[in-house]
Order: sequence, then structure tokens, then C-alpha cells
Amino acid sequence: MRAVCWYGPGDVRVEELEKPEIMDPDDAILRVTTAAICGSDLHLYHGKVPKVRPGTTIGHEFVGVVDSVGPGVRTVQPGTRCLASMFTACGRCPACLRGNHLGCDRYAIFGYGDLFGGLAGGQAEYVRVPLADMTLSVIPSGLADEDILFAGDILATAYTGCVAGGIEHGDVVVVVGAGPVGQLAAECAMLFAPAQVFVVDVLADRLRQAAELGATPIDASTGDPLAQLREHTGGARADVVIEAVGNAGALDTTWRLAATGARLALVGFLTDEPFPQSAGQTWLRSLTVTPVLGQPIRYRERLTRLIQVGRVRPARIISERITLDAVPDTYRRLDRRQLTKAVITP
Repeated sequence: MRAVCWYGPGDVRVEELEKPEIMDPDDAILRVTTAAICGSDLHLYHGKVPKVRPGTTIGHEFVGVVDSVGPGVRTVQPGTRCLASMFTACGRCPACLRGNHLGCDRYAIFGYGDLFGGLAGGQAEYVRVPLADMTLSVIPSGLADEDILFAGDILATAYTGCVAGGIEHGDVVVVVGAGPVGQLAAECAMLFAPAQVFVVDVLADRLRQAAELGATPIDASTGDPLAQLREHTGGARADVVIEAVGNAGALDTTWRLAATGARLALVGFLTDEPFPQSAGQTWLRSLTVTPVLGQPIRYRERLTRLIQVGRVRPARIISERITLDAVPDTYRRLDRRQLTKAVITP
């Protein structure tokens, strides 16, 4: 089979590999029909994710058709169209039973190196899916791959961020960053009936997309985002700020935009970035700060229903459709922010 493999910073290649095989009774082999490049894949692309071996097959956003299953698999069978969660979970441990699948003892992220379980990823023609009964979910008839694809990762991340932010009726919500996760966070925020949703970015095309969703764009390249926000709100800061970038500048903007007593949800990929205020300053402002990793298994049924009835339309963020051969160049273009979201047909 063909797959996208990482060999070092800035070096991804399409390689010919052996088709994966069933290794454990609860495995499934999925024939990938659609995959995507996630913004967090760029951290791996740059070599910022530790313990990734050269030759690792990457990618954790994918859907497909079950090719084969182990004898312990009960919920899917060959021929079933499935959405994959970006990570595995058993569904039986105490963490899973509480709905916190991130805390599963068998948690592993597809295509993200040994630190995260060492699984091969889904930017490939086939992928082995451990714990298939929990990791995979059946795609309802009537939904195309592109409709449901992001429920396995970035849509779930955006929605989890909105839940963590505790958005209430009448809140002023600001999303910092209008990339794919930020666009979806703005759309999900509107489900909670806030008074206004603002999106901050510096790229005109992304701000235009945010405006098309119904959010109010704030162009940080033209002036202070806080001053612009206050012009719209009569001087008020935000009740909820969702940080969807993952760098020090975005964190600083997040803290500055927050009102006293605000809730901050940090959904951007963070590594060693310092918080812009001390614990004491955060305490004095009574800020609730929640770092967020998405919970696709917990929320996928809810998100699927929202997609089915048209309350969220995640496929609208797709800017390019490519084949495997185009993936290496597309990583380079994504790194230069020349497109928003690319999906792959292996």
C-alpha cells in the first residue's frame, strides 16, 4: 500500500509499505477513503513532537470502509463505513466509563510517534485500528466522508472547547485564530446562543470565512484587538475566550480580551509556551483557564446529529482536495498558510 511517512523536519514522503494486518483480536483494518492534514500535524512536520521515528506513517483524521476485523470485534464488519477517532480507547476502564476517554490506559494517537502509543497513521491507503469497537463509529447513511470526517478530531476539539468555556445565553465569545479549529469553534459557539461571537486573525481570507459563518471578524493586523472588541461591545471584554492558535502571541491576546471572571478554553496545540500572566494575576481576575484536548468519542454521536440536521457544516472549511502524491507539497503550502484545510483521497 501507499502511505505518507515522516523522515525528519520538513521531510514527508509517499512510500510503498506492506498492508497492515490484524495483530490483536479487537483490531480492524480500515481501507481509508478520505483523510486530512491536521494543523497539529505541522508540529510533527517541524520535528517538535518527540519520539517520532523516521519512516512513521502519519495522520490522525480519516474515515474509511472496514476491510477486515479480528475475532473480538462486535460493532463493525467488513464493508462498514466508519469514522475513526483520532485516538484509541477501550470503553471499559474507569476513565472511559466516566466519558473521559483521554484518560484511558490504552489511549494512543494515530500517526504521532512513540510518545503517543506508536500507532501508524491514516494518511495511507490502509490503517490498523486497535480497539475497533470503541475507536470506530458507523457513519449514518446520507452523510458523505467530508461531512463527518472532522468529527473524529478538529470538530470535536472545537466543540469540547465550547463546552469547557461554559458558554451561556447572552455571552460575548471571542475565538482567537481563524484556522480550521477556530472556524469550527466559532460555528459551535453559536449553538449555545451567545450574544455575539467574534473571531480574531490577521489573514483576510480566513476572516472572510468567519464572517460567512455569522461571526464578527476582528483584524489584528489593522489595530489592537481589544480596542476593536470594545468598539463592538460598548467597552466590555469577553465572557468566554477560545484560544485556537497555540503560540505565545495568541495566549497574550486571549488573556487581554478576557473580562474579570471570564472562562478561557485553550484548544491550540501548546508545548512550552509560558502563560502571559502569573497564577496570582489570573487569580485576582478570577479567570477560569482550561487547557483542552478534544473528546471525539464522547461527543461524536451529538456532533453527528448536529451535522445531519445542518446545525454545523464542517466541510465548508475545506479549501483543497488532493491525492497522496500531492501531500508532501501540501504540507509545505500549509506551513506557509497558503490554504486552510486539505483533504486527501488515497
